[in-house]
Amino acid sequence: MSATVGLTPAPSGSTVQPAATSTPSGQSSGAPQPSSAPSGGAPSGSNTTANAGSHSNPAPTGDITISEHFMSDPSWPADLRLDLAKSNWEEWSFQLKVQCNRLGFTRWLKGTFPQPDAGLHPKAHEIWETNDCSLRGFISGCISKADFNAVSHLSTSHLIFAELRQRHEKLGVHAQLLLLKQALDFRYGRDAPFCNGADEILAMHTRISNMGPVDLDQIKIILLLNAFGNDHEHLQSSLYAAMDSPSFGANTIIRRLQQEDAINRARAAQSGANPTAFAAIRRDKPPRLCSNCKKEGHLAAYCIKAGGGMAGKTID
Repeated sequence: MSATVGLTPAPSGSTVQPAATSTPSGQSSGAPQPSSAPSGGAPSGSNTTANAGSHSNPAPTGDITISEHFMSDPSWPADLRLDLAKSNWEEWSFQLKVQCNRLGFTRWLKGTFPQPDAGLHPKAHEIWETNDCSLRGFISGCISKADFNAVSHLSTSHLIFAELRQRHEKLGVHAQLLLLKQALDFRYGRDAPFCNGADEILAMHTRISNMGPVDLDQIKIILLLNAFGNDHEHLQSSLYAAMDSPSFGANTIIRRLQQEDAINRARAAQSGANPTAFAAIRRDKPPRLCSNCKKEGHLAAYCIKAGGGMAGKTID
């Protein structure tokens, strides 16, 4: 496959189905009849009528004509590679959809054009597979190694795209809460245009929406966690680490706070100090939580787990 990208039609005549021979008047042809279409046109899954002479019969029901295409358009940004550490799913998927819409591969990407039956339409079956393989190859060349390892076993471009969407959009409740908190803390710049700030807010809203609906119980969680601010790093870390549990909720946070209060009271009783003095311990800086492996102490760009910016490398 060419190192450049895009989709262009195959050389004229390379994929045209053989013309069917004429049949006696009143009889149907036994083989699919391709309709005449300009080279590079969008694939068609509809029935067509072929002309064999000036008064030929209609083609059999279910006839399928597909044009063969290849990736060879340099318009894709050279530095755009899907990567969890870069959080660039919105830009990457937008560019891919634009390419597919412009060049007629949208139905392959969306999965709305099933592969023709090999027994009934062997040529269309083969061309469909060639086109899908071309799109799969392009996607594979524009994603990170971690993403490739996650989708390489999938058989169609649609399944690959759906898995990548799941991987990059459905990051979990903890990521959604952190992003919502980031959006709530956002302020318009004093000198920057307001519209620029509004664009950033809308982009964050899109990411939050793609992660799933936010209900009133989640808002309760947001309020309880947001109250920590930049203090109590050890508490925030333990709560964020617990978010992956299906049973996590506002009550989980309340129980954890009750435990912390009980610990502070016990320490104060033993030392004779004020319980509030222990509550102020470890108020240095906000926790650094990895959006990739969900662990504290580092960011996704430096994560050595699959999907992280340092995937496959040792801690050293």
